[in-house]
Amino acid sequence: MSKVLLISDNEVLNSLYSVNLKIYAGLECDVRNSLEEIVDIIEAEDFNYSMVISLCMIGDQDTALLVYHYLVENERESIPLIVMGKQSEVPTEVQQLGNLFDVKLLIGQVATSLNITAQDMVNREVPDYYPMPIRLFFPLKNAPCNTFYQVRSSDGVVEYLTIFEENEGVWPKIRSYLDEGVHVLYVEAKNRFSLAKLVTNQLIEDMNGLSERSETSEKLDKVELGIETVAEQIFDGEMTKEIVELSHQCMNTLAEVIEELPDLKGLLRDLTSNKSGFLYSHSVIAGFVASHILDNIEWGGESHKEKLKFVLFFHDMHLVSVYKKYPDLMYEENLIFDNRLSEEEKEVVISHANEAADAIKRFPKCPMGVDSIIRQHHGTANGLGFATTYKDDISPLAKVLIVAEAFTEELLKSIHRGNKVDISVLVEELCLKFPKHTYVKISKELTNIKL
Repeated sequence: MSKVLLISDNEVLNSLYSVNLKIYAGLECDVRNSLEEIVDIIEAEDFNYSMVISLCMIGDQDTALLVYHYLVENERESIPLIVMGKQSEVPTEVQQLGNLFDVKLLIGQVATSLNITAQDMVNREVPDYYPMPIRLFFPLKNAPCNTFYQVRSSDGVVEYLTIFEENEGVWPKIRSYLDEGVHVLYVEAKNRFSLAKLVTNQLIEDMNGLSERSETSEKLDKVELGIETVAEQIFDGEMTKEIVELSHQCMNTLAEVIEELPDLKGLLRDLTSNKSGFLYSHSVIAGFVASHILDNIEWGGESHKEKLKFVLFFHDMHLVSVYKKYPDLMYEENLIFDNRLSEEEKEVVISHANEAADAIKRFPKCPMGVDSIIRQHHGTANGLGFATTYKDDISPLAKVLIVAEAFTEELLKSIHRGNKVDISVLVEELCLKFPKHTYVKISKELTNIKL
């Protein structure tokens, strides 16, 4: 099987490209994310890749341009190079594809470059049970075909056990396999094409139908999946119509959940039952708290709640990759002191508000001022770092979010310590932390919040 060198640090794209290139073009992807490794591979005498595919940027480095130079310097310029994303400064003759998630276009360009015909794709021999990354099943509501799990007996015999019948619900059963460290599931080879086509659109359809359902836990679960899906695309890819649609569905569903729930107890219960990660739970609870403030403060109104929808959905999105890598992480301000995080990851933490504010500017018809609120939600005007003293020179709605997030953190700390939650004590602590009059006024609106 011919091999492609894929240079990418995005796990979702790695899975998406690898699966589709294998399914449609019979190409095996060797994924690398270290420039040191890439140099060694390109310089090696036994270099045996038919093509190189590279993300345009990894971090703030023009990775594709460096790869191009390595290929030229090692007299490998005849090896086709395809760049995903349009931010690279590679020469114009190098193919750059702007939409990172346009897999169909990628396959077409790969096939053209390597002279792979449609007939070649159809006639290619494949194993009876075709491997698919478990991540590709996450957006699905039902299994589109029988799905299998591979087991190997003590004498080396391989068996494929059915875990999903066709049309059987995927969630929450799939989570147990993920918790056990399973990374690959299998489908019959004849079904590999239909499964690959379903992945992106199914999640959008699922979100479209959620508003008619009454189960809060299901809504919360799907919104969490939606946030992860959007987070993988919004910072490096185009703001496609699919991503815009999915974002709106998630925002509206989350706002609906917050409006429907009468107290925090039910919200905590549903988030716990879903085993939601800290970052997501924190945002949802803070949204409930902020909505309560807006319902009670004299200047609060529907226009502020509309802005709050956007803020809650996008404000911490740039941290998704960090929390996914370290699922036990909790409070944001402590992240930069965690020795497990690299310097690059700590930089993401420090600049996440500013990055999210810049990204939201590209969102069509975003309410005015949302980018400023996101940039200021940790008390700094420029979106960098975390304020130690909280001033009055920021948006009133940013102050609401600051107080709501602080209340949420103190609430969660009390719960994690096993202490009884006393709202009046939490409000007193907020007034001490935020002594300026405008913050105190906001904090006192939480005195009557229902636990």
